[in-house]
Amino acid sequence: MSYVIGVDLGTSAVKTVLVNREGKVAFEASEAYPLYQPKAGYSEQNPEDWVEQTIVSLRKLLEVSGVQPSEIEGLSFSGQMHGLVLVDAEGKPLRNAILWNDTRTTAQCRRIEKVLDGKLLSIARNRALEGFTLPKILWVQENEPELLQQASLFLLPKTMCVIA
Repeated sequence: MSYVIGVDLGTSAVKTVLVNREGKVAFEASEAYPLYQPKAGYSEQNPEDWVEQTIVSLRKLLEVSGVQPSEIEGLSFSGQMHGLVLVDAEGKPLRNAILWNDTRTTAQCRRIEKVLDGKLLSIARNRALEGFTLPKILWVQENEPELLQQASLFLLPKTMCVIA
């Protein structure tokens, strides 16, 4: 029999599911990881926790189900959006990820709106919101410029798990 695996990198846990060709769930697994809130409005996670717990969940999925890796025909990822993961040239995270539900970036949102002088809605069809990634990059630029200089890439949370 053949299967596909779905991986959902959520804010509280990674969930994995093994589905057969008929669309029936053969097995599910979930592994939690911590959320860090060092200050009011801050919401962060360690990207290495995502990678480690995804591997644990996938191993559990295969071990408990008894499905052989050769029976897996596909893998799909979904997950939290708008988080900021800064990585160095080796792909190692430089800091905890700033998550989609982090609200420290109000000043950066107002800066974006001021610079674009009313054009933001016509360009992006959205206001500048604290949960989006650009305000987080600006926050790091203003508050942790040494980390931004070390950054080779910025990734979204689920991308970190795919390339790790």
